[in-house]
Amino acid sequence: MKKLLSAVTSLVMAATMVAAAVPVAVNAADTTKGFSIKTYDPKNPSAASAKNTITIDKKDIPAGGYVIPSAVYYSEGTVNTTDSLLVSLTTDSKDISFKYYDPGSDAYFDEAQSYNLTGVDFKTDRYISWAGFCKSARAGYKPAGEYQFGLDSSQTAAGTNNYFLGCSWMNKGVDYAWAGEASDSYPFYVFDTIVPQNIEAGTYKVTYCDYNTDASGVNDNPCPMVEGGGSRYTKAAKNGDKQLKLEEFTIVVKDGDVVTTPTTTTAPVVTTTQPVQTQPVVTDVPITSGDVNFKFADASGNSTVNVESGKAATIEVDVNIEAGTNPISALDVQFKASNGIKISEILDSANAFPGKTVSTNMAELRANYATLKGDTPLTADNGKSAFMLTIDVPATLAQGTYTVDFAQCKIFKDNTKFNYEVGVTPYTIVVGDAPISTTTTTKPPVTQPTTTPVVTSAPTVGDVNFKFADANGNSTVEVESGKAASIEVDVNIEAGTNPISALDVQFKTSNGIKISEILDSANAFPGKTVSTNMTELRANYATLKGDTPLTADNGKSAFMITVDVPAGTPDGTYTVDFAQCKIFKDNTKFNYAVGVTPLTIVVGKPVTTPDVTTKETTTTTTKVTTITTVVTEPTTTTVVTPGTKLDVTLWGDTNCNGEVNVADVVVLNRLLNDPTYIVKHPVTKADVTAQGKVNADVVAPQSKDGKGIDPATVKLTAADSEAIAMYILEKGSIPTD
Repeated sequence: MKKLLSAVTSLVMAATMVAAAVPVAVNAADTTKGFSIKTYDPKNPSAASAKNTITIDKKDIPAGGYVIPSAVYYSEGTVNTTDSLLVSLTTDSKDISFKYYDPGSDAYFDEAQSYNLTGVDFKTDRYISWAGFCKSARAGYKPAGEYQFGLDSSQTAAGTNNYFLGCSWMNKGVDYAWAGEASDSYPFYVFDTIVPQNIEAGTYKVTYCDYNTDASGVNDNPCPMVEGGGSRYTKAAKNGDKQLKLEEFTIVVKDGDVVTTPTTTTAPVVTTTQPVQTQPVVTDVPITSGDVNFKFADASGNSTVNVESGKAATIEVDVNIEAGTNPISALDVQFKASNGIKISEILDSANAFPGKTVSTNMAELRANYATLKGDTPLTADNGKSAFMLTIDVPATLAQGTYTVDFAQCKIFKDNTKFNYEVGVTPYTIVVGDAPISTTTTTKPPVTQPTTTPVVTSAPTVGDVNFKFADANGNSTVEVESGKAASIEVDVNIEAGTNPISALDVQFKTSNGIKISEILDSANAFPGKTVSTNMTELRANYATLKGDTPLTADNGKSAFMITVDVPAGTPDGTYTVDFAQCKIFKDNTKFNYAVGVTPLTIVVGKPVTTPDVTTKETTTTTTKVTTITTVVTEPTTTTVVTPGTKLDVTLWGDTNCNGEVNVADVVVLNRLLNDPTYIVKHPVTKADVTAQGKVNADVVAPQSKDGKGIDPATVKLTAADSEAIAMYILEKGSIPTD
C-alpha cells in the first residue's frame, strides 16, 4: 500500500486521491482522459447519444422548476487505468440548482428495470454507471469503486458562490471493467439540473470548479484531476501532468416562441421520484425484540431446507435484515456452520445497501462493510440481504439437523462503540429424515452411535434478531445421507426501527460443514459492501449515511453465505451459526442483544432425542452478543498544544477507547470526509482528535515505532482506512509500509 500526497478537501467532502493497492492489471497510461457534462436518457445512456446543449422556453418551466436529467461522462482509452479521480461542478447562475443520484445507493426509477451485463440478467431501480457490474442476480448490481459526493448551495473554497456538486471516486485497489464497450457508454454519475421558473432568459453554463484543493497552497492538488498508472491528469497539464479534457453543458433559456438552432435539442425528461418502500412479509420464526434483526433465508424465503440424505446440495442463502429506520454505519460479522456444512462463498454485494461492497475473509468466514453516504449512516432496505452466502451440503453428510448462523455480529450505529442488539433467525438444514425442531430442550440430544450431531440453538429473540434461512426461507435443511449439498443461506435481520452503525460477526459451523462463501452484499442495507475474512469466517461492515446509523430493511439478508455439506458427511444434525455477533448502535460500549435462529442441517436419518418431552413449539432466546456494560474508567484529558508530539497508544485505535474495530474505521472515514471533525472519547467525551489521528496513521506512518509524532503533520488517507479494515478481518497487520 502507498499513499499519494494529493488529499482533496472541500466543505462537505474530502476525497483522498489514492489507490489502496496497485491494480492487478497494469496498462500503459492514456495520453489524455476527460469529462463531459451532457443530457441523460436512460434508454440511450451513452455519451454519444447525449447532448451538451439544451434549449428551453420559459413558458414551459413549471412552478417547481424544469428538471433536466443530466450526467457526467468519463472518457479513458484504456480500461482499468484509473486509480482515483475528482470532479466538481458549478454553474454561472445563482438560480440553477443540482440534485445528485449516488449510483450505489439512490433509486433513480420508480420501479426496478431489467438489464443484462456480461450475460447476467438482473433488475435494479438504480441507473447503470460507467464501470458498474453484476456478478449474479443474487448479488445484484453494484457500481465499481467507491463514490463520495458533496452538495452545497455555494462553495467558497472551490471558488463559486453558486451551487456546488463535488464527486470523488477511488478504485480501492480492485480491478474494474467498463459496463459497456467504452468508458462513456454509461455515465460516470447522473444528476438533475433544475432551472427555476423565475430565471431570466439567457445562456447559462454548467461547468467545472477549477481550484487547488490544498488551501495552504503548499501542494498543487488541482480539481478536476485523475490519477492512474503513476500519471496525473489535470486541466493545466503542467509539471509533467497529462492533459485532462473538459466539455461543458450549455442551457439556453428563451422567452417566447423562438425557433431553436439545429444544433440544440431538448433533453428527455425522466421522472426520478423515489420509489415507495414496502415492508416484506416475515415468515418462519417471528422476531420482534431485536434492534436489528437478521433472517438467513434461501431464494424462496425459507430459513429451513430439507436435503435428501446422501445427496449434495448447494444453497444460496441471503442474510436478510430488518432494522426499521435505525441508521447503520457499518456491519462486521463472522459466520459459523454446523460441522460438515460449508459456507463456500460470501458475496461482495448487499442488496439492503445497494452499491456497497462487502469485504470478506473466507478463511475465517468474516465479512464487513461501511454503510455511509458521505458522513451519514444509511438505513437498510428492510427485508433485503445484508450478506449473501453460498452453502454447500456434502453428499456424505450424516442425517441430522444443521445450522448456519453468525459466530459474531456487530452492527454499528455511528462512529462510536455502541452496537445494536441483534436478533437472528439462522438457517436450518435438515439432512435426511431428521425432524425439524424449534423447541427448547432441557438436556443435550441423545444421538445415534454412528452420528456426531451438534446441539443447536433454538430460534432466539433479541433486540436485533437474525434468522439463517435457505432460498425457501427455511432454517432447517435436510440432506440425503452420503450426498453432497451446497446451500445458499441468507442471514436475515429483524431490527425494528433500531438504528445500526455497524455489524461485526464471526460464523461457525459443525465439524464437517463448510462455509465456502460469504457474499459482499447485504440486501437489508442496499449498496453496502461486506468485508470478509474467509479464513476465520468473519464479516463486518459499517452502515452509516454520513454520521447517521441506518435502519435495516427488515426481513432481508444482513449477510449471505454459501454452506457446503460434503458427500459422505455422517448422518446427524449440524448447525451454521454465529460464533460471535456484535451489532453496534453508536460509540458507547453498548451492543444490541442479539437473537439468532441458526441454520440446522439434518443429514440422513433423523437423530433420536429420547427422554425429551416437548409440549409445544416454543421460541427461546440465546444471546450471541449481549449488552456490554459501559465502565467509566479514570481518564486524563491532555490538551495538545501546537508542536506537541505524541506516541501511538494503539495502532488503528482512532477513537482512543483501547480497542480496534469497525467503529475506528467509521471515525477515520469521518475525518477523511470532514477535516474539521472532532473525535470524542466514547466514555469521557474528551477531544481525542490529535491522538486519534496519530493512532490511525497506519500506512507508511511517520514513525514505525509510533514515537514522537506531530499530529499536525499526519496525513490520513483512504489507504489507512482500508488497512485498519483488513486488520480487523485479520487479513493484514498494522502499521504497514
